[in-house]
Amino acid sequence: MLYFAYGSNMKHEQMKQRCPSSRFLKRAYLEKHKFVYDGYSKTWNAAVANIIDTSTTKDVVWGGLFEINEDNLATLDCYEGYSKKSYDRKLMEVTDGEGKTHEAIVYFRIGKKEDAPCEDYRKIVIQGAKNCELPEDYINNNL
Repeated sequence: MLYFAYGSNMKHEQMKQRCPSSRFLKRAYLEKHKFVYDGYSKTWNAAVANIIDTSTTKDVVWGGLFEINEDNLATLDCYEGYSKKSYDRKLMEVTDGEGKTHEAIVYFRIGKKEDAPCEDYRKIVIQGAKNCELPEDYINNNL
């Protein structure tokens, strides 16, 4: 199965620690959504990554497409607070750089008040974006 990471899980080292059998495939994007830092994380004492539906064609969220298995999914559910309703997840269509679409699991939550992340968390997201070879202008303007 495929998983689309857009926040700290884009960092390859973190994904390998959490899901050792996961495999990064390529960068991809999700249309009609916007990347935000919102809500509050007790772990980071600040806002964390989320995506919100904008229903406009101009907004896209870039991220990394990973191949995962059922054990990886259970691990991600735990980290993302899926069972505790921190994040929800669903299959969404993402597009790779060659224009090919893929159904991938994406975690999200209802948007909350946007706020700044802590600098350490933001650095992890940016390192992950570089690991996944996201477009430089996207990294500079969105993360």
